[in-house]
Amino acid sequence: MISEIIYRDELKNYNLNFDLINLSDFKVTGINYDSRKVNKGNIFFAIKGFKEDGSSYIKDAVDSGAGLIFTDSENKFNFETPVIKVSSIRKLMATVSGIFYNDPSSRLKLVGITGTNGKTTTAYLTRYLFEKAGYKSGLIGTIGYQTGERNSESKLTTPDSVEMNIMLDEMVRSGMDFCVMEVSSIALVMDRVYGLKFDTGVFTNLTSEHLDFHANMENYFEAKKILFDGLGNDKSAISNSDDEYGRKILNDTRAGKFYYSVNTESDLRSFNEKLSLSGLEFDVKWNGKTYRLRSNLAGRFNIYNILASVSTALRYDIDMEQIQKSLMSFKEVDGRYNRIMLPNGAVAVIDYSHTSDSLKKAIETSREIVNEEKKNARVITVFGCGGNRDKTKRPVMGGYATELSDHVIITSDNPRSEEPMEIIKEIITGIKSDKAYDIEVNREEAIKKGIEISKEGDIVLICGKGHETYQEVNGVRSHFDDKEMVKKYSVNAK
Repeated sequence: MISEIIYRDELKNYNLNFDLINLSDFKVTGINYDSRKVNKGNIFFAIKGFKEDGSSYIKDAVDSGAGLIFTDSENKFNFETPVIKVSSIRKLMATVSGIFYNDPSSRLKLVGITGTNGKTTTAYLTRYLFEKAGYKSGLIGTIGYQTGERNSESKLTTPDSVEMNIMLDEMVRSGMDFCVMEVSSIALVMDRVYGLKFDTGVFTNLTSEHLDFHANMENYFEAKKILFDGLGNDKSAISNSDDEYGRKILNDTRAGKFYYSVNTESDLRSFNEKLSLSGLEFDVKWNGKTYRLRSNLAGRFNIYNILASVSTALRYDIDMEQIQKSLMSFKEVDGRYNRIMLPNGAVAVIDYSHTSDSLKKAIETSREIVNEEKKNARVITVFGCGGNRDKTKRPVMGGYATELSDHVIITSDNPRSEEPMEIIKEIITGIKSDKAYDIEVNREEAIKKGIEISKEGDIVLICGKGHETYQEVNGVRSHFDDKEMVKKYSVNAK
């Protein structure tokens, strides 16, 4: 009943200034912020979004049978259904959702992973280590949601609080021990995870991204820091001490601190690294013993992802010998440095790298592998930048690509509503190198060309879209899959 929700202690902080006595009681059948999904007995939250204001749809929600409506709009509404003006409406929605779904985050171990790059691989590997150790684990992230009751593609890396609590409740009812969640900076600022009881927070790194939303790096950092500042003193905070923000982000946490690294001293540091196209291996010391960790994942950046996941598994007393075995059977995540052999002996690599730092690391990894193979081979990079997103990274990515690659083909990513050639012009402004580069706006033709000019030993690095199976041009999404393009034109690799 609505009375069982609004009288809860959790809502005292919201100063809900309305007459509780005269509010008609009704059976709450659900929580919604999309008027198209409202059913009789729902509580509707009329939230201002990036594009639309939910208060414009209050009448639709009333007509669909909503029993109570919350809004942060200053407009006056005259409906028989109560419309309550509140502040911090997203926090209120998160709190009410948690109450309605019986506080599901407190009924399993919730692991939140945040950072600019590496969240997805770290999340999938962490979940895999849990599962191999005998635990059941759900997953919420960029590629999809896995709750035990259903698997679905994700619309947001970190969904809004209503969907979040629904999925966590499904995990609880499916007997999950853990939920591993990618936590985006935007989700933290917009209170999508507000009120969730994280058991462990994991930080990967912080580089320039989402500055169209956060405006500057300090705001971006403060957004990520929310996750760790909210951890209790019986929780754990795990961080990359090689990253310039890695220690700073844990300054104010009450949780127990644990650091991993490649270059600096930490609780779990790699050494004796060996990298190849087929995978990687390195040593770590734990409890006075040295362990050799081997993985099918390629690239130095994946050492950090592995260390983050291993650190998390160790926090839950999973045996290091068990971790060693599990690592060897873990396969690469869709769209994350996926390697496809070409008939001419070259290798095409599909990678989601769409930030300046992730592009830099993907090219450096490819360079390191090519040099290790000693075949006098090249790194051919095909990339573009997304439209209607952070523009500051475009020239930086152009600089990195031309400085670090042997050959570059600049193309389109998801231009969205921007003119593709205008995006490419902004990329070019960052190019200082004298190296030649090609421009091919059509992404299919760019991939085709990269394959055609490749030879034995080369790596054709195709960046930006990874697991995505669409391209958005002028606001219209059409099917497009980088992997399919590679297979289609692999016959051209002679």
